[in-house]
Amino acid sequence: MGISSLPKYDRREVAVLIPAYNEEKLIKKTIQAAQNIGCVYVADDSSTDKTKEIALQTGAVVISAPYNMGKGDVLNYALPQTKEKIVLLIDADLEESCLEGQKLVEAVLEGADLSIGLFRSQGGFGLVRRLASLLLFFKTGHYFQAPLSGQRAAYKETWEKLQPFSSGFALEVAMLKKACFHRLNIVEIPVLMSDRNYGRGLYGIKHRLKQLIAVLKGVYL
Repeated sequence: MGISSLPKYDRREVAVLIPAYNEEKLIKKTIQAAQNIGCVYVADDSSTDKTKEIALQTGAVVISAPYNMGKGDVLNYALPQTKEKIVLLIDADLEESCLEGQKLVEAVLEGADLSIGLFRSQGGFGLVRRLASLLLFFKTGHYFQAPLSGQRAAYKETWEKLQPFSSGFALEVAMLKKACFHRLNIVEIPVLMSDRNYGRGLYGIKHRLKQLIAVLKGVYL
């Protein structure tokens, strides 16, 4: 990847929080890479596969949701249980590329209130991302290149200002709207990350339609 495996900070001060639901195929490599960043927590959203078992075997601290809550709510449930000063949120499907999250942690240590990983998601059309950027600009006056990126870092007290997180795909844009309201210093950091490819087929179109509806809710509700 584009970053050294040796961080420029004390890893004991950083929590890497990974929300996961049925991610048994990808979670192990993601955890192994994330362990180079800080203490890894997996917020298992009542997975029905072996996500929890693999996470435990790989050395992560597993926070088990009492029922399937959805990404935003499982983060609301798990984040207060982390103990470190800085919390990095990363998605479970990044595998080795999540090591780039070090850059987001370093940006926070250098003065950012909230850092966001800027990278192009695999596949898809980019329509929802561009629309989210425009809607947030009209609503907040700030233009974000990566409004849907779930890779974000902040001090724990900053996360507490931004909670509770919205549910579903509205999570990221609603968080940015709230961060602008609090006048936080938000930076987008280019990273060499690689996530799941939803493709341009029917499944990918359905996924993006759900995103689009959630973005509208996240911006205007």
